[in-house]
Amino acid sequence: MPEIRDNEGYRRFRAALQDGRLRAGMTVTQNELCEILGLSLSPLRETLVLLEEFGLVDIRPRTGIRVVYPEVAFIRENYQFRVLIETAAIRAFVPGASRAWLEDMRARHLASRVELEGAELSDALQERFLGLDRELHHCFVEALGNGAILRTHARLQDNIGMARRVHQRTHFRAQLLSTVDEHLKILDSIEARDPEGAVTSLEAHFRASTFRTFAAA
Repeated sequence: MPEIRDNEGYRRFRAALQDGRLRAGMTVTQNELCEILGLSLSPLRETLVLLEEFGLVDIRPRTGIRVVYPEVAFIRENYQFRVLIETAAIRAFVPGASRAWLEDMRARHLASRVELEGAELSDALQERFLGLDRELHHCFVEALGNGAILRTHARLQDNIGMARRVHQRTHFRAQLLSTVDEHLKILDSIEARDPEGAVTSLEAHFRASTFRTFAAA
């Protein structure tokens, strides 16, 4: 089985979900999916094995290929898996977190708060903060030094991001501001070299984030 990030079909599938060429819950034929992803039939079939294994498509004989719709169970399972990974990861991360990293992360979060409190919440601003969010959590998992876990974590982040896009509501600004504050509490514990405090703050962040996603679902 090819690695997730090395699979071109998987990458194109994720890109098509991101830009709207594919939508959660839609059903397409193999030929339609070939056209959307720009793949011939043989690499598409290899990609479908991967997508089905990861619960992203449901292949229905004589009906077509259904793109997963992120229902409550999908959201819960992805968050639970992330919690398992990141609580172990942050314990490994805290002792080696550098002063420079902490200062940079704190400064970027405070700057994001100022931007998010501004008059206009643009798509570019949202994407910039979501990129910061992804980077923060990636840094924790990187501390485990395990490429397989890191790739799995990236997939979970992609899945949750898809769920957020599907269920996003007009109060998204408030959700992002809450995320900033929750991240800052995690950073406080990391700065204090308190791994268990960091775990407690991380778990509280995930509980709140899960609730926000469920509330929109």
